[in-house]
Amino acid sequence: MKINIITNIEAFKALKEDWDILFSKSNCTVFQSFDFNYYSWKHELISDNRNQLAIAVITINESIVAIFPFYIDSNKQLRFINDVHFDFCDFLTKETINFSVVYSYLKQEIDFKSIRLINVTQETNIYKAINELNTKHKVILSISEYSLLHVGKGIFPYNVPHYRSHQKNRINKAKKKYKERQCQIVSHEQHSFPKKDILILKERMISLGIRKDNFLTNERLLLIEDLYNSGIIIINVIKKEGQVNCANLIIKKSPSEFIFWIDLFDGTQMINIVSYINFIETISSQRPVDINFGRGRYFYKYSNFAPKFHVLYGMYIFSNIWQKLRFIIFEELKGFAKLVYRKLKK
Repeated sequence: MKINIITNIEAFKALKEDWDILFSKSNCTVFQSFDFNYYSWKHELISDNRNQLAIAVITINESIVAIFPFYIDSNKQLRFINDVHFDFCDFLTKETINFSVVYSYLKQEIDFKSIRLINVTQETNIYKAINELNTKHKVILSISEYSLLHVGKGIFPYNVPHYRSHQKNRINKAKKKYKERQCQIVSHEQHSFPKKDILILKERMISLGIRKDNFLTNERLLLIEDLYNSGIIIINVIKKEGQVNCANLIIKKSPSEFIFWIDLFDGTQMINIVSYINFIETISSQRPVDINFGRGRYFYKYSNFAPKFHVLYGMYIFSNIWQKLRFIIFEELKGFAKLVYRKLKK
């Protein structure tokens, strides 16, 4: 087994063909695709010169069998590329990899203080690898949740077997309220990237206080535009009299698998929920689909769509016991502060 560390964008770009082949043979999400990782580095992470590319490429018998899309951040943490904005992180592999060998090599060859791997599910390669790694300095925490809904072919919401009458009535009521709105699924094959509409909705959300000033930076928009033009992202749009009220940026994993990623909307009541409903209704009328609502247990998700929730993990490896203890204490204090905040808010 040979390990090579990619440290510059030129070598990163040259990986595309091999990365695409490995991706097609790996059981990974779209967040592990070449385009998602390359454009994330090119448009966002590379702008901070303290970030260092550290992609580990594993070769056996001259064939690439695994790719770990790592980088080192300004705090000397080894992380997955754009982990904060990737709902599901993992490495790509077509074979069983001895991660202890990879870990030992990384410690020898590159300079980092700790490993921070977030947004990991129990089914991923990295969860199994870290879980089996023999070290006293690791911590595995539940950090968030994601939710899934399987929808059969038919008329939504009647094609979801576990929906009760009140859930169907809630969805039908929302559909009826905005039935005059124009709904459209926009893709790169028929439409150019609707940058102007997205910017209008972005500014509207910021002015309403729904999002902060740094929401959807220019760098993020460049990433999204490239992903849209690559066919990875489609956009569900709702309009009234030519004016866009809502735009959901949706990752198309396959013709029957979709992930709601970024939502943009004006102040119209329930417009984002209606957009979700219209998209699910349109797609499921053609075939059974699996809808991923992304990270977070938000009220609008479980109250309107009743998906099944699953745990996302954070996996951390430290250089010594003191780093580990400091992290654990900080997490305990953070949890306590959140608890106090919730109680004060009530």
